[in-house]
Amino acid sequence: MTFLQERNVTPEQVIDVLGVTPRAFFYWTSGQREPRFTIQQIQDLCNLLGCSVHDLPLNFGRIQTKNAET
Repeated sequence: MTFLQERNVTPEQVIDVLGVTPRAFFYWTSGQREPRFTIQQIQDLCNLLGCSVHDLPLNFGRIQTKNAET
């Protein structure tokens, strides 16, 4: 089970909350690029995921999604 699935959150929800493009999300989850978040985006992401910043993976690019697993 993936980090997002454990929290019943879809990639589309993350994309919407962060205000980023699907391509940017793909780059992060595939490990091709590292995200650069604002404090507001981190707060919004934590609210969506129901977690604290300390619960977020240290390497966002290693979050597995259906698209990144293929």
